[in-house]
Amino acid sequence: MSDQKGTVQEPADSTHTVGSMATYKTIDAAAQDLADRRAGELAQWDFHWHTPVLIVALFLVGVGSGIGHHFFYAHLDGKVAKDQLTMIRYGTAMAYLMKSCLVGSVLLCYRQRIWHTFRTRALTIRAIDGLFTATEDLNQFRKWEMIKNAKLATFMAVCTWAIPIASVLSPASLTSEVRPKYVNAQCNAVASLNFTHEGTYDFRNVTSYAGASLVYYNTTLRPDNTNGWFDYYDQNSKNSRRLTVTATYLGKPAYNPSASDDACGKGWNCTYSIEFEGPGYKCEDVEDATGAPFDLKSFAPEGDYTYRGLVDLGDYDKQQVKSFKGMPADPPPYKDLLGVFTTEPVLWIGYSLNTSTPYDVKSPFRQKWGNVHTPKIFKCTAHHTKYRFTMVYNDTIQHSILQSREFLTPVIDTTLTTPDGNNDLTNVTNLVPGPAENFIRPNGDVNKYKQTAAYHAMGGLLRNFLRGEISYDSVNRIPITSSDISETKLINMATSYPVENLKEGIQNLFEDMLITLLSEPHLVVASTQSVPCTKNRSVPVFVYHIRSLWIGYAIVIFATLVFMFVGAWSIYQNGVSSDNKFSRMLVTTRNPTIDKLSVGACLGGDPFPRDLRTTKLRFGVLLEDDPRDGPLGKVEHCCFGTEGELKDIVKYGTYAGLKKYRKDAKEEAGDRHEKEGLLGEAVEK
Repeated sequence: MSDQKGTVQEPADSTHTVGSMATYKTIDAAAQDLADRRAGELAQWDFHWHTPVLIVALFLVGVGSGIGHHFFYAHLDGKVAKDQLTMIRYGTAMAYLMKSCLVGSVLLCYRQRIWHTFRTRALTIRAIDGLFTATEDLNQFRKWEMIKNAKLATFMAVCTWAIPIASVLSPASLTSEVRPKYVNAQCNAVASLNFTHEGTYDFRNVTSYAGASLVYYNTTLRPDNTNGWFDYYDQNSKNSRRLTVTATYLGKPAYNPSASDDACGKGWNCTYSIEFEGPGYKCEDVEDATGAPFDLKSFAPEGDYTYRGLVDLGDYDKQQVKSFKGMPADPPPYKDLLGVFTTEPVLWIGYSLNTSTPYDVKSPFRQKWGNVHTPKIFKCTAHHTKYRFTMVYNDTIQHSILQSREFLTPVIDTTLTTPDGNNDLTNVTNLVPGPAENFIRPNGDVNKYKQTAAYHAMGGLLRNFLRGEISYDSVNRIPITSSDISETKLINMATSYPVENLKEGIQNLFEDMLITLLSEPHLVVASTQSVPCTKNRSVPVFVYHIRSLWIGYAIVIFATLVFMFVGAWSIYQNGVSSDNKFSRMLVTTRNPTIDKLSVGACLGGDPFPRDLRTTKLRFGVLLEDDPRDGPLGKVEHCCFGTEGELKDIVKYGTYAGLKKYRKDAKEEAGDRHEKEGLLGEAVEK
């Protein structure tokens, strides 16, 4: 009876013989039929696409999962940390997928490698067991023979255990930290200053900019002077005094605790810029004391002064006329200059800078002063000034940073001279302001007068701290102060000397006073603006530590790529792609010697026979008795066997089953169907 290939099938109950030995016959007719049909098959040298494609596919899916993991965490980086546990779970899933795919790829390559090892090394059954199960049982790494004779394969097995570490560590690359979140927004109620409000303020009408003015006024309004009356400057107000003194003693601007919530919104920090016009002092150095009311020789080291402030020349007369309850005590007519601002006092400041350089031993000043003293003089003139400040609120704490100050015009554009027109200010008792057309009159431009009065009030509050002197008592060797400047940050408390950059310090102190006005929303000059701002607040956000993820991933990807080349080279050298499934063990252990060695161990249970466990085997070509030559050469059998009964497998050689089960064995026994034998069938194919 013939199958589709034309091979004659023997009856199920027939007996085949080789010499005097009968071939094996099973009682299972179907199995016997299959055995008879398989007797004519040759081993196929073929790189089946399944294993190489699966190795590459698993690698690509694993790398793709790692890249997806990276982009997922990069997408979350910096965003508000919501559903943290869910996000970590997604990352863990991608890390586990990557680990599984890369381990799977390495395992397939590992299997190709161990078959190459079995062909080239004779190993004990114990070591062979270790190579087959090392990827599943850590206990196998105790077998020194396995490690010694299969170093690369053992290392690959170790890596299948190590690669999952990357999947454990990589999810930790995404953490949550409390960081500021920045938003560009519009802050609609930021505090600012508008000194023009003082110009239209009427203390009789509380609806006009209801609040506290920087100025107290007297008035000429009385029953006998209802026509031509006017209000005129009396003094700075209690509120302005309170605020500026606070700034001076704090050494920085005071702020309103609720300003942050008003400007930024509750729970937010913010940064913005404000611009306003107000009073300011333009300070300039005076070389060689030209035009100054004092000379350099009065300061150390030649004189005793370390500081002098002459700040009241031409000042507004505090007692314009005798008054009662805010009105002139006498009826009109009044003097022509009642309430008139004829000049705004210039701040004349002299001081001696104490350097760190000691005097020469021959200097006459060494014993008194020790270090070199450099006298300086400068003057500051009141100007309309345009300011730009950056305001920063951080945890409700206000910080102000001056961005620019632009001096526009003098507050009062007049100068003091002697009656003969000389600018020498040495004689301060007989000075005349001019020109008169630049005087600021209370019965002229009222708005301009009141704004000037506010500027003058603020300037007067600064001058209160600057007037006076500090001198050095050489007998008692102590400083003596008669100036409130000693209460400010303009004096170094450790040395009692003025700060090194006193000129800039005075401007900054005055600006601290101005910024402090922002803390009182009920002032007349207080206003609000809507300005662009950057808001921020501390929120938990995702933070992606890219190095933590890619250090582990890069190592395992590189290792897997290297093992793929090892696997590819092993497949090429083996000539076939293989596996360690039961079916592979079934066909590669068909050896009579192994059958005999296995007597008494057929249950496969523990303990495995010790002497059998130490028997050395390798995978090769079984040396059979006189294998027949044919058109395809010798037909031989590959299997596990002892080292002495095997020879090396030759790539693309002709291999089949054991001789006694091949069709060529039947032909040697006198089979009448010689044309349908193995070799003849192979030729026909």
